[in-house]
Amino acid sequence: MKNKRPIFDALLISAIFLIAGAAFLCLKFSGRAGDRVEIRVGGELFATLPLGEDRVIDVNGLCVVKIENGSARVQSAVCKNQICVHHRPISRQNETIVCLPGGVTVKVAGSGGVDLISG
Repeated sequence: MKNKRPIFDALLISAIFLIAGAAFLCLKFSGRAGDRVEIRVGGELFATLPLGEDRVIDVNGLCVVKIENGSARVQSAVCKNQICVHHRPISRQNETIVCLPGGVTVKVAGSGGVDLISG
């Protein structure tokens, strides 16, 4: 009688990869689109802006945030490594871009009021 163990192992591994891939896709595309972006500097709220309104905002000379086509991104920053600048644009709730040297966070939030707070 032949050993069927290698076939069973291959099927099990394939099933695990299939389930993991499906879970990843569900999590990736199940997030709801946000309607505003919150910008914080050192933990303090700097501005809350609508994602539906294209604009560019200078964040205390630390970075420039660009809101365009329903998403937000860091257009430029004074930090050395520029990781925040190279981050893809964000548009879904709870997605965040962090510029650690400047202490700036850009986070997409859900429905709620829109106020501009300039500091």
